[in-house]
Amino acid sequence: MPKEKILVADDEPDVLALCLRVIRSEGYEAKGVPNGVEAIRVAEQAHFDLFLTDIMMPGIKGLETAQRIREFQPHIVCVVMTGFGTMDTAIQALELGFTEFVVKPFRPQELKVAVTRALEKERLRSENERLRTLVPLFELNKTLMATVEEDVLARKVLHTAVAELQVDVGVLMLCDKQGTSHIRASFGESIAQMPDSQASVVTDAAAVLLGMRDQVLLSASQEVSAPVQAMMQGLKAQTALFNPLMAMDTPVGAVILARTEQRIPFSPVDRELLSVLCGQAAVALQNARLFEEIQHAYRELQELDHMKSEFINIAAHELRTPLAILMGHADLLQEDTEDAHTRNRLQIIVRNALRLRDLISDLLDMRQLQTAEARVHPSTFQIEELVNAALQDFWPLADKKEIRISSSIPSDLAAISTDRQRVLITLHNLLLNAIKFTPSKGQVGIEVTPHGHELWVSVWDTGIGIPEEQCDKIFLPFHQASESLTREYEGMGLGLSIAKGMIELCGGRIWVASVVGQGSRFTFSIPTP
Repeated sequence: MPKEKILVADDEPDVLALCLRVIRSEGYEAKGVPNGVEAIRVAEQAHFDLFLTDIMMPGIKGLETAQRIREFQPHIVCVVMTGFGTMDTAIQALELGFTEFVVKPFRPQELKVAVTRALEKERLRSENERLRTLVPLFELNKTLMATVEEDVLARKVLHTAVAELQVDVGVLMLCDKQGTSHIRASFGESIAQMPDSQASVVTDAAAVLLGMRDQVLLSASQEVSAPVQAMMQGLKAQTALFNPLMAMDTPVGAVILARTEQRIPFSPVDRELLSVLCGQAAVALQNARLFEEIQHAYRELQELDHMKSEFINIAAHELRTPLAILMGHADLLQEDTEDAHTRNRLQIIVRNALRLRDLISDLLDMRQLQTAEARVHPSTFQIEELVNAALQDFWPLADKKEIRISSSIPSDLAAISTDRQRVLITLHNLLLNAIKFTPSKGQVGIEVTPHGHELWVSVWDTGIGIPEEQCDKIFLPFHQASESLTREYEGMGLGLSIAKGMIELCGGRIWVASVVGQGSRFTFSIPTP
């Protein structure tokens, strides 16, 4: 049922009573008055959607009454009842915005049709106006999506609001982390001429209005709090519209639009447009702040990462010199001493010095990979020769754990051209990993097979295996499949990450297949002509 409110003015009591009865029977809310003066008084106190008036009334005539009411209710629909239908009267009524006529005497059905048709015309006009507002909102949304600078967003939002609502004054404020509002964009002579010492009246009023967390329509004549009254006076505003910028139920700012002419109030379409616009703006401004925070955190992370890389580089180079001296003197002492007990202690020193040297080399390799300092130096060589060299380096370690090492390499493979040292480091790290995580008397092997324009090199073992959910993580720096492994097995968890980085430098790739309790197979590819 329709719920529009209708004001009826007619000096004939019987006609007024009939009109009210017909209108109310259609479900409308209706208020009747006997003359123009009373109609103006009632319209000043309450909002009406339609004004139905007799054209000839004592005192103020119907057309003049409608004109006076339109000064403070500009969007009210007007319908005239008349028994004096002249052309001049019709033209004057059209100029004042009357959309329908009812000629006396009229039947109830004729009055119903006139009222319904007038309201329907207003609905269509309002809908067209709403559709018109979608265009600037769409254009604004494209700008908001493409911009992450707060000041640019603030200016664009305020410019759109001022242009679409045709106001004299506009202010956009943003809240800082403490919740204090600061003016970030403004428009209009009154705000431009306002001294800096008085600009706080706007932010003080915003602090009060933000507490409502809703759109607020203000006028110079209504009773408001002292900060809001000071703002209205400072902006020279007769009517103003306040809209908070809310993101995730948190105020990030506010928009205040004001008109210095009392006779131009804000329409429902104006209010709806500003509400939608502020909703879009709040999300965009919040995203801009989050983006800036992410950028700031990223810059700090880059700085910390650079400091870490420099620390590793300096520490590694500084450690290498005393380590070399330590190892040299330990070797000399081993040669000079004949005491078996002393030689055993010196072997412990040398063995742990070699471990420290390998850790330093891993750190330097990782730093080169992360800082893109590593370079590829291709050479031509036989993959069998490289595999045999790698196995030769690890036979002593495998013998110590009674692990059997084997290799399977086709004899007719052509020579390959890539960075020999990078591939050797990859093999070293995979073999060391396989032997480290394979129990005593287990098996470790290397298989080489051609696959199209690639050569696949696999290092397999019968070790403890890797859980499926960890297979994508084990190539990350400092990662091991279980925290307990860090204590049980030596190393910092850099070997697989270095292997991945080295082989990718050569244009290859690396992957793993593993079953817990049965072993793992790491495979890397080398591009071939």
